[in-house]
Amino acid sequence: MIRAGLIFILIIDAFAMQGQSKVTKDSMSRNSYVNISAGYNHGYLYPHHPSINYFTKENINGISLIASRSFPEINRKRPPEIGMGYYFSNLGNQDVFGNVHGLYFDIGGDFFRTLSPVYIRQSTAFGMSYNTKVFDIHNNYFNRSVGSHINSFFIISLFLQAELGDNIKLFAGPSVVHMSNGNIKMPNYGLNLFTTQVGITYKLQTHKDLWPNEIIVKDEFAKNRFLIIGSGGVRQVSRSIRERFLAASLLTDYSRRVHTNQAFGAGLDLIYDPVEGRETNVTGDVIENFVPWHVGAHLSWERIWNRFSICLQPGYKIITYSDQKSYQYNRLAIRYQLNNNILLNWSLKSHKIRADFIEFGVGYMFER
Repeated sequence: MIRAGLIFILIIDAFAMQGQSKVTKDSMSRNSYVNISAGYNHGYLYPHHPSINYFTKENINGISLIASRSFPEINRKRPPEIGMGYYFSNLGNQDVFGNVHGLYFDIGGDFFRTLSPVYIRQSTAFGMSYNTKVFDIHNNYFNRSVGSHINSFFIISLFLQAELGDNIKLFAGPSVVHMSNGNIKMPNYGLNLFTTQVGITYKLQTHKDLWPNEIIVKDEFAKNRFLIIGSGGVRQVSRSIRERFLAASLLTDYSRRVHTNQAFGAGLDLIYDPVEGRETNVTGDVIENFVPWHVGAHLSWERIWNRFSICLQPGYKIITYSDQKSYQYNRLAIRYQLNNNILLNWSLKSHKIRADFIEFGVGYMFER
């Protein structure tokens, strides 16, 4: 499949080279359009636990369907596309893991600012999935990856996309799919799919003067942003302990916008997690030598669409007093800015690619 993907990329690049001197008619307009996309996914289930590795028997094969609309009021030159999608695939073993059905919001846009007909496109999707097979102590005790039918669902993709004429786009590139319940119900190792996706997009034109002339996309923006976010959530230790525990974090971050839709930054985290480090040595109610407080440092990459943004934050614990299986952690965050200073935050915290907990919070920010 990887070889087929490379051949596909070379083919669309050859077609697109014929139109290098041509810029599509709507590249510099305010006109909105609707996309219908279909993709085929082929890859493998990442075995981040020995039990998952043991029961994985086949590769991943799936499809994705997306209907999206462009938003030239956010970026006139190459507007971002926001829509709804459906995902279906097997999970490596029909009898143990079953299949997954995912419904999600999809947000895509150029990774770099360019008007070339061949460009790199980044897409982030988030929503809910329904897993047909879950852990059952009587009927499916081999499935230690997912304990609930309904789970959080994420897709992060990076495509090479080529425009063939005014209405057809071809794309190919890698995707990472994650599904888990954030440790609300155990077991919850989660499932991660690594796939190569190839597909086609058909663009439907809309009215020429959809947006009034008064709408002007401003290129000026504040480059420096400072924020502090407090968040909290709940998680479970194991199936043998039904009690759920409160987890929380306090995040500080500085980021710098490189253009209107992208920012890079760094910051510090204060994390309170009374569970992490306990799940491997639970012998009773008494846990010795356990400190739930951790301090970490992170990097951040954020895609911004007006008041809405998606942020990836890989981090590393720099101060901790408990034994850890991994000092590295990650956060995938979705944010909405209520006004100039207040924002809402929803994020999934994980270590490596295993989910820790889902958190909700409020933040304060200011720009300079």
